[in-house]
Amino acid sequence: MNQIQFCDLHCDTAMELIAGNRLNDTSTQVNLPSMTLGNVAIQLFACYVPPSIPEGERAPLVSNMMDHLKREIEVNSEQIALCTTCDDIVSRMEEGVKCAVMTIENGMAIENDLRNLEKFYEDGIRCITIVHAKSHDWAISSNDQHPAFDGLTPFGEKVIAAMNEMGMIIDVSHAHDITVEKILKISKLPVIASHSCVRELCDSPRNLSDDLIRKIADGGGMVGINFYPGFLDDRYAKLIDERAGSLFSELSRMEKKAGNDIGEISRMFQQFRVTLKDKMRDAPVSMDRIFQHVLYIIDLVGDDCVGFGSDFDGIPDTPENFDDCGSFRHIADWFHDAGFSTERMNNISHQNFLRIFKLHNNC
Repeated sequence: MNQIQFCDLHCDTAMELIAGNRLNDTSTQVNLPSMTLGNVAIQLFACYVPPSIPEGERAPLVSNMMDHLKREIEVNSEQIALCTTCDDIVSRMEEGVKCAVMTIENGMAIENDLRNLEKFYEDGIRCITIVHAKSHDWAISSNDQHPAFDGLTPFGEKVIAAMNEMGMIIDVSHAHDITVEKILKISKLPVIASHSCVRELCDSPRNLSDDLIRKIADGGGMVGINFYPGFLDDRYAKLIDERAGSLFSELSRMEKKAGNDIGEISRMFQQFRVTLKDKMRDAPVSMDRIFQHVLYIIDLVGDDCVGFGSDFDGIPDTPENFDDCGSFRHIADWFHDAGFSTERMNNISHQNFLRIFKLHNNC
């Protein structure tokens, strides 16, 4: 029953590797044993750059994460392979080998220099989340209540054009509505929102409006549903703000305190996760909430525009029975119970991403 192959559009496990964790044990939410259990065949690994990292240290941090990830993949080469094209993925899946695609979370990683963008592509990066929880020099974040400019600066527009030219996927998760609008007008290739949810079902600026979902779909793009309860469920989101404070405010506090010590950021985040889970123990969010967001997008724009972007190893809490990537097996069960055809299941689980990736490979 559970042999559907899944693509997860976003995880933050690369940071955990710098902190000393390994891909072949279960210390992280994304790990090889759990990927096998959940039939996760394609994993996009994000190299996250905290907004607190000073200029000049951002690009080296990404390179360091990439090196750690590449070493882990090499050590476990019988189980997982680094893939940079759609053909790579198809070949590896046929061999029964898991596929790793490297991405960057936070466009400030390029240090305002298109040469860094080109170097990242040459080194294997195939997607960039344009901005994170704080606006930077050329893109506005969804958290920004007082944008300093209209979504993208002229340099930001050059970044989008350059990403199109080289075939690097543009990811608009975390971007402000005005930023997403501008990107969609400029980009000649489909964009993704790798780990976002539906604003109509959970009223967070981090989530996407119906209008933006339609526009992403009209351009051939897709949305990966995030598994964080605070983006899935309004009640949970309100309670967590009351009990633990704003997630992004807490992350900013931790990152500023830790400075550029990624290992310390990881340790502080794990402590925060334990505290938050305890405070929210009486307000669980069912995994059904994930499916409600999936079905909402299907009803709005069809099967070809939705997938999954767990945000594992980057979120402090998860829905019930969704502790790690092994939980993707529950999604397979849900697909079958809902009577989805094999074609529909495969589209949502991984083919939608492969279609977009192939378009970028052939640009």
